[in-house]
Amino acid sequence: MLLLGRGRAEGIAFFGNTRDAVLTALAPRIALWLVGGLLTCLHAPDTTSVTRLLFSLCMILLPAAVTYALAKRWERAALWYRYITAAWWTDWLSPFVMLGVALLMALGSPALLETFYGGLIVNLVGFAYSLWMTWFIARIGLGLRPGRALILVGAVLASLALMAEITALLPPHYVPWHDFMSLPGSGPAAKH
Repeated sequence: MLLLGRGRAEGIAFFGNTRDAVLTALAPRIALWLVGGLLTCLHAPDTTSVTRLLFSLCMILLPAAVTYALAKRWERAALWYRYITAAWWTDWLSPFVMLGVALLMALGSPALLETFYGGLIVNLVGFAYSLWMTWFIARIGLGLRPGRALILVGAVLASLALMAEITALLPPHYVPWHDFMSLPGSGPAAKH
C-alpha cells in the first residue's frame, strides 16, 4: 500500500489477482458500511437514513462496476482483480494524507484549521490525492496509457455524480453533496 501511495509502481505486485483478494479488500468496507448504516438508522430511523445507507453501498460498488466495464472494453479484464484490490486497499491512505495536512496546518496556522477554508484545504488535498491515486493505480494495475487512465477516473467521477443527482431528484430527495461538503467551521459561527 505504501509503495503505491508514494507512486512506486512495483507496489502493485503485492496485491493478489484473484476473487479472494478482491473480497478480502472489500470486507473492511462492507463491515464499516454495516456498522455506519446501523448507527445511522438507529439514530434517525427514517427514509433519508435508509437512502443514505443504500447510497453509501453504491458509493462502494459503483466504481468497481464502472472500472470493470472499462477494463473489459479495453481488453484488460484479466488485470482487473489486482487493480480493484489495490485500489480498495490504497483508498485507506487518503484519510491519513488528510490527517497529515491537518496536522501540518495545526502546527503552522492553528486558526486556519478551525475555519471553513482550513477544512476546505484539507478536503481538497485529500480529494486530489485520491484522484491521483485512482489514476496511478489504473495506469499501473490495468496497464493503461495516461489518457485512458484519465478517462477511467472521469468515468468513475461522472457515474458517482450522476448517482448523486438521481438520489437528489427522487424521494426522499437526499442530497449527498450536503453531507460531503459539511466542513469544519462551516456553521453559523464560522470564521472567514
